[in-house]
Amino acid sequence: MLPPRARQALHYRTIARSDLEIVHRMDLDLDQVEDYLGPLSDILASVRRGAAHALVGIESEGRPIGFYVIHPDARDASCWWLGWFILARAHQGRGLGRAILARIMAGMASVPGCRRIRLIVVPENAGAQALYRRMGFRLVGTLPATGDLVMECALRPGSPALAASLPALACPIASRRGRRRMRLRPRTGPHAARVIGVERGPPRPIRANPP
Repeated sequence: MLPPRARQALHYRTIARSDLEIVHRMDLDLDQVEDYLGPLSDILASVRRGAAHALVGIESEGRPIGFYVIHPDARDASCWWLGWFILARAHQGRGLGRAILARIMAGMASVPGCRRIRLIVVPENAGAQALYRRMGFRLVGTLPATGDLVMECALRPGSPALAASLPALACPIASRRGRRRMRLRPRTGPHAARVIGVERGPPRPIRANPP
């Protein structure tokens, strides 16, 4: 069950590429953005270049309070990536990270062919890893260049994560498969529940985790 404070009404909409600058009007912690996500200008440029990247805005009481990016793995149609997830300062520490992640997973489960979600987390961030594991993610590999962990959640009907999620909604994503491979930052930075995933990829290569 989601914490009471996480039950505030949230709305999600895909931000048109012509309106991506809306993220500059969010009350984001710029130190977090720089440390965990990288410059907003780089994020917006990556979304514009990524043919299948969708930047989804999160709104509360008609005001934008955060965003995240999703896109398909160009090499595996059954896998999608989640990254660049951040909330405004006033909405952090209220259980919203888990609620939003649950909603994302429910929406992704409705995408034809999508069976898995992947994201990246640094090994030092035990709190973020614990959150992901509670939502059904497991370690599947590491990035050889940085040592960052790749976690994956299988979207199976009736899974604990989906059973505890918000009602499944149509996931606002682009339908075209992306062909451009984005670059990873040299270091993704420590993640927290308030900043979930900064995946630039899908990354390549990934060292598989032993079964």
